[in-house]
Amino acid sequence: MAEVQILSLREKHHKMIDWLLVNQSQKYSVLADIMGVSRSWLSIVMHSDVFVEEYTRRRLVQDKELSRKLIERQLSVALLAYDKLEVILEDDKVEDRLVLDAADKTAKALGFSPSPGNGPRLISETTEVVRETAREVSPGVIEKARERLRHVKTIQYPGDIRALPSPEG
Repeated sequence: MAEVQILSLREKHHKMIDWLLVNQSQKYSVLADIMGVSRSWLSIVMHSDVFVEEYTRRRLVQDKELSRKLIERQLSVALLAYDKLEVILEDDKVEDRLVLDAADKTAKALGFSPSPGNGPRLISETTEVVRETAREVSPGVIEKARERLRHVKTIQYPGDIRALPSPEG
């Protein structure tokens, strides 16, 4: 929890997020040098709730888009491979072992195998589909919670302290 918080993002902060999304393997000191700021200032900004919230949102959007593109690419490659495999399997001169291996690997890729795979699974009438919802907390709520934590005092046990179990056993 950062003691100092920024209240809103400025253009410089958005440029920092852009750089972080493109240069994920770089050290933060490089970003501080590029932006012409101190490392402590950079740390304050990067640990502020509004910055973390925006960076996380943009990273998730980027990850979702990348995942979508990868899935589309995998599907197009798989369909092309199946088309070529179909041509090969229609040839009567193909070994039976090749046909069996291709069928087995295709079934496993689709999730039809004794061990659970990453492919699609059949949904039966008794299957319950549960959709998880993402929960978001605004920076204001987080700040209020932090303020309450700052004012919490040590809780006193209202009864006889000797009635509590001894740590020694």
